[in-house]
Amino acid sequence: MGKLKSSPWLKLFLVITFLAVIFIALRFFNVDFSKITVESFKEKIDSFGIWGPVIYIVLYVLRPLILFPAAVFSASAGAIWGLQGLLYLLIGANLSAIAEFIIARYFAREAVEKLIKGKFNSIDQAVEKNGFVTVLLIRLIPNVAWDIQNLALGLTKVKFRDYVLATLIGILPGSFALVYFGSSFISVITNPKHFWKIIVAFIIFGAVYYLQQLLRKKQNEEPVTPAR
Repeated sequence: MGKLKSSPWLKLFLVITFLAVIFIALRFFNVDFSKITVESFKEKIDSFGIWGPVIYIVLYVLRPLILFPAAVFSASAGAIWGLQGLLYLLIGANLSAIAEFIIARYFAREAVEKLIKGKFNSIDQAVEKNGFVTVLLIRLIPNVAWDIQNLALGLTKVKFRDYVLATLIGILPGSFALVYFGSSFISVITNPKHFWKIIVAFIIFGAVYYLQQLLRKKQNEEPVTPAR
């Protein structure tokens, strides 16, 4: 990987190729993000039949390029497929996290450092103690800083294996809550009497937040063995 860091021409070629693939994909699927609503997005994805989940996953990976909030896109999986959408969301979210991590670590380190400007120094220090636990705690709560987190973690010394595993496990509770919320949202639109499902979704969010705070407190109280 050392050669990749020292080859600006290779980086430029890969970035141009990546953008070209994105442009072709968006043109091929005739995607106009300016006209997308929850209902129109659902209808568009449904129209692709069995290819719908694949297209959703691809769009999730490309989503950062249009600055579309990850939480909203995640909830849309529940609106489209119900709880089954959790599987597609997990695949898309993890692939997106891996892609941004690799880009930050090997291809755009200087650009990401300028973007972040030392705002995540505390995370870098925590990773030094225990990369897996640090990433796990960060992932437990879904928030608008998802993409920034992925890029910032790419600059730290966390092992790729720990990053992937902690992300996969950490986003499970929050992803379930978002998918359930999306599914409940559609259910309430269809039948307002189902409003209680929205309340349940917020209760799940609260439980996940409490779990994160509990684990964080436990981590601060107990000595942590530095990661090898």
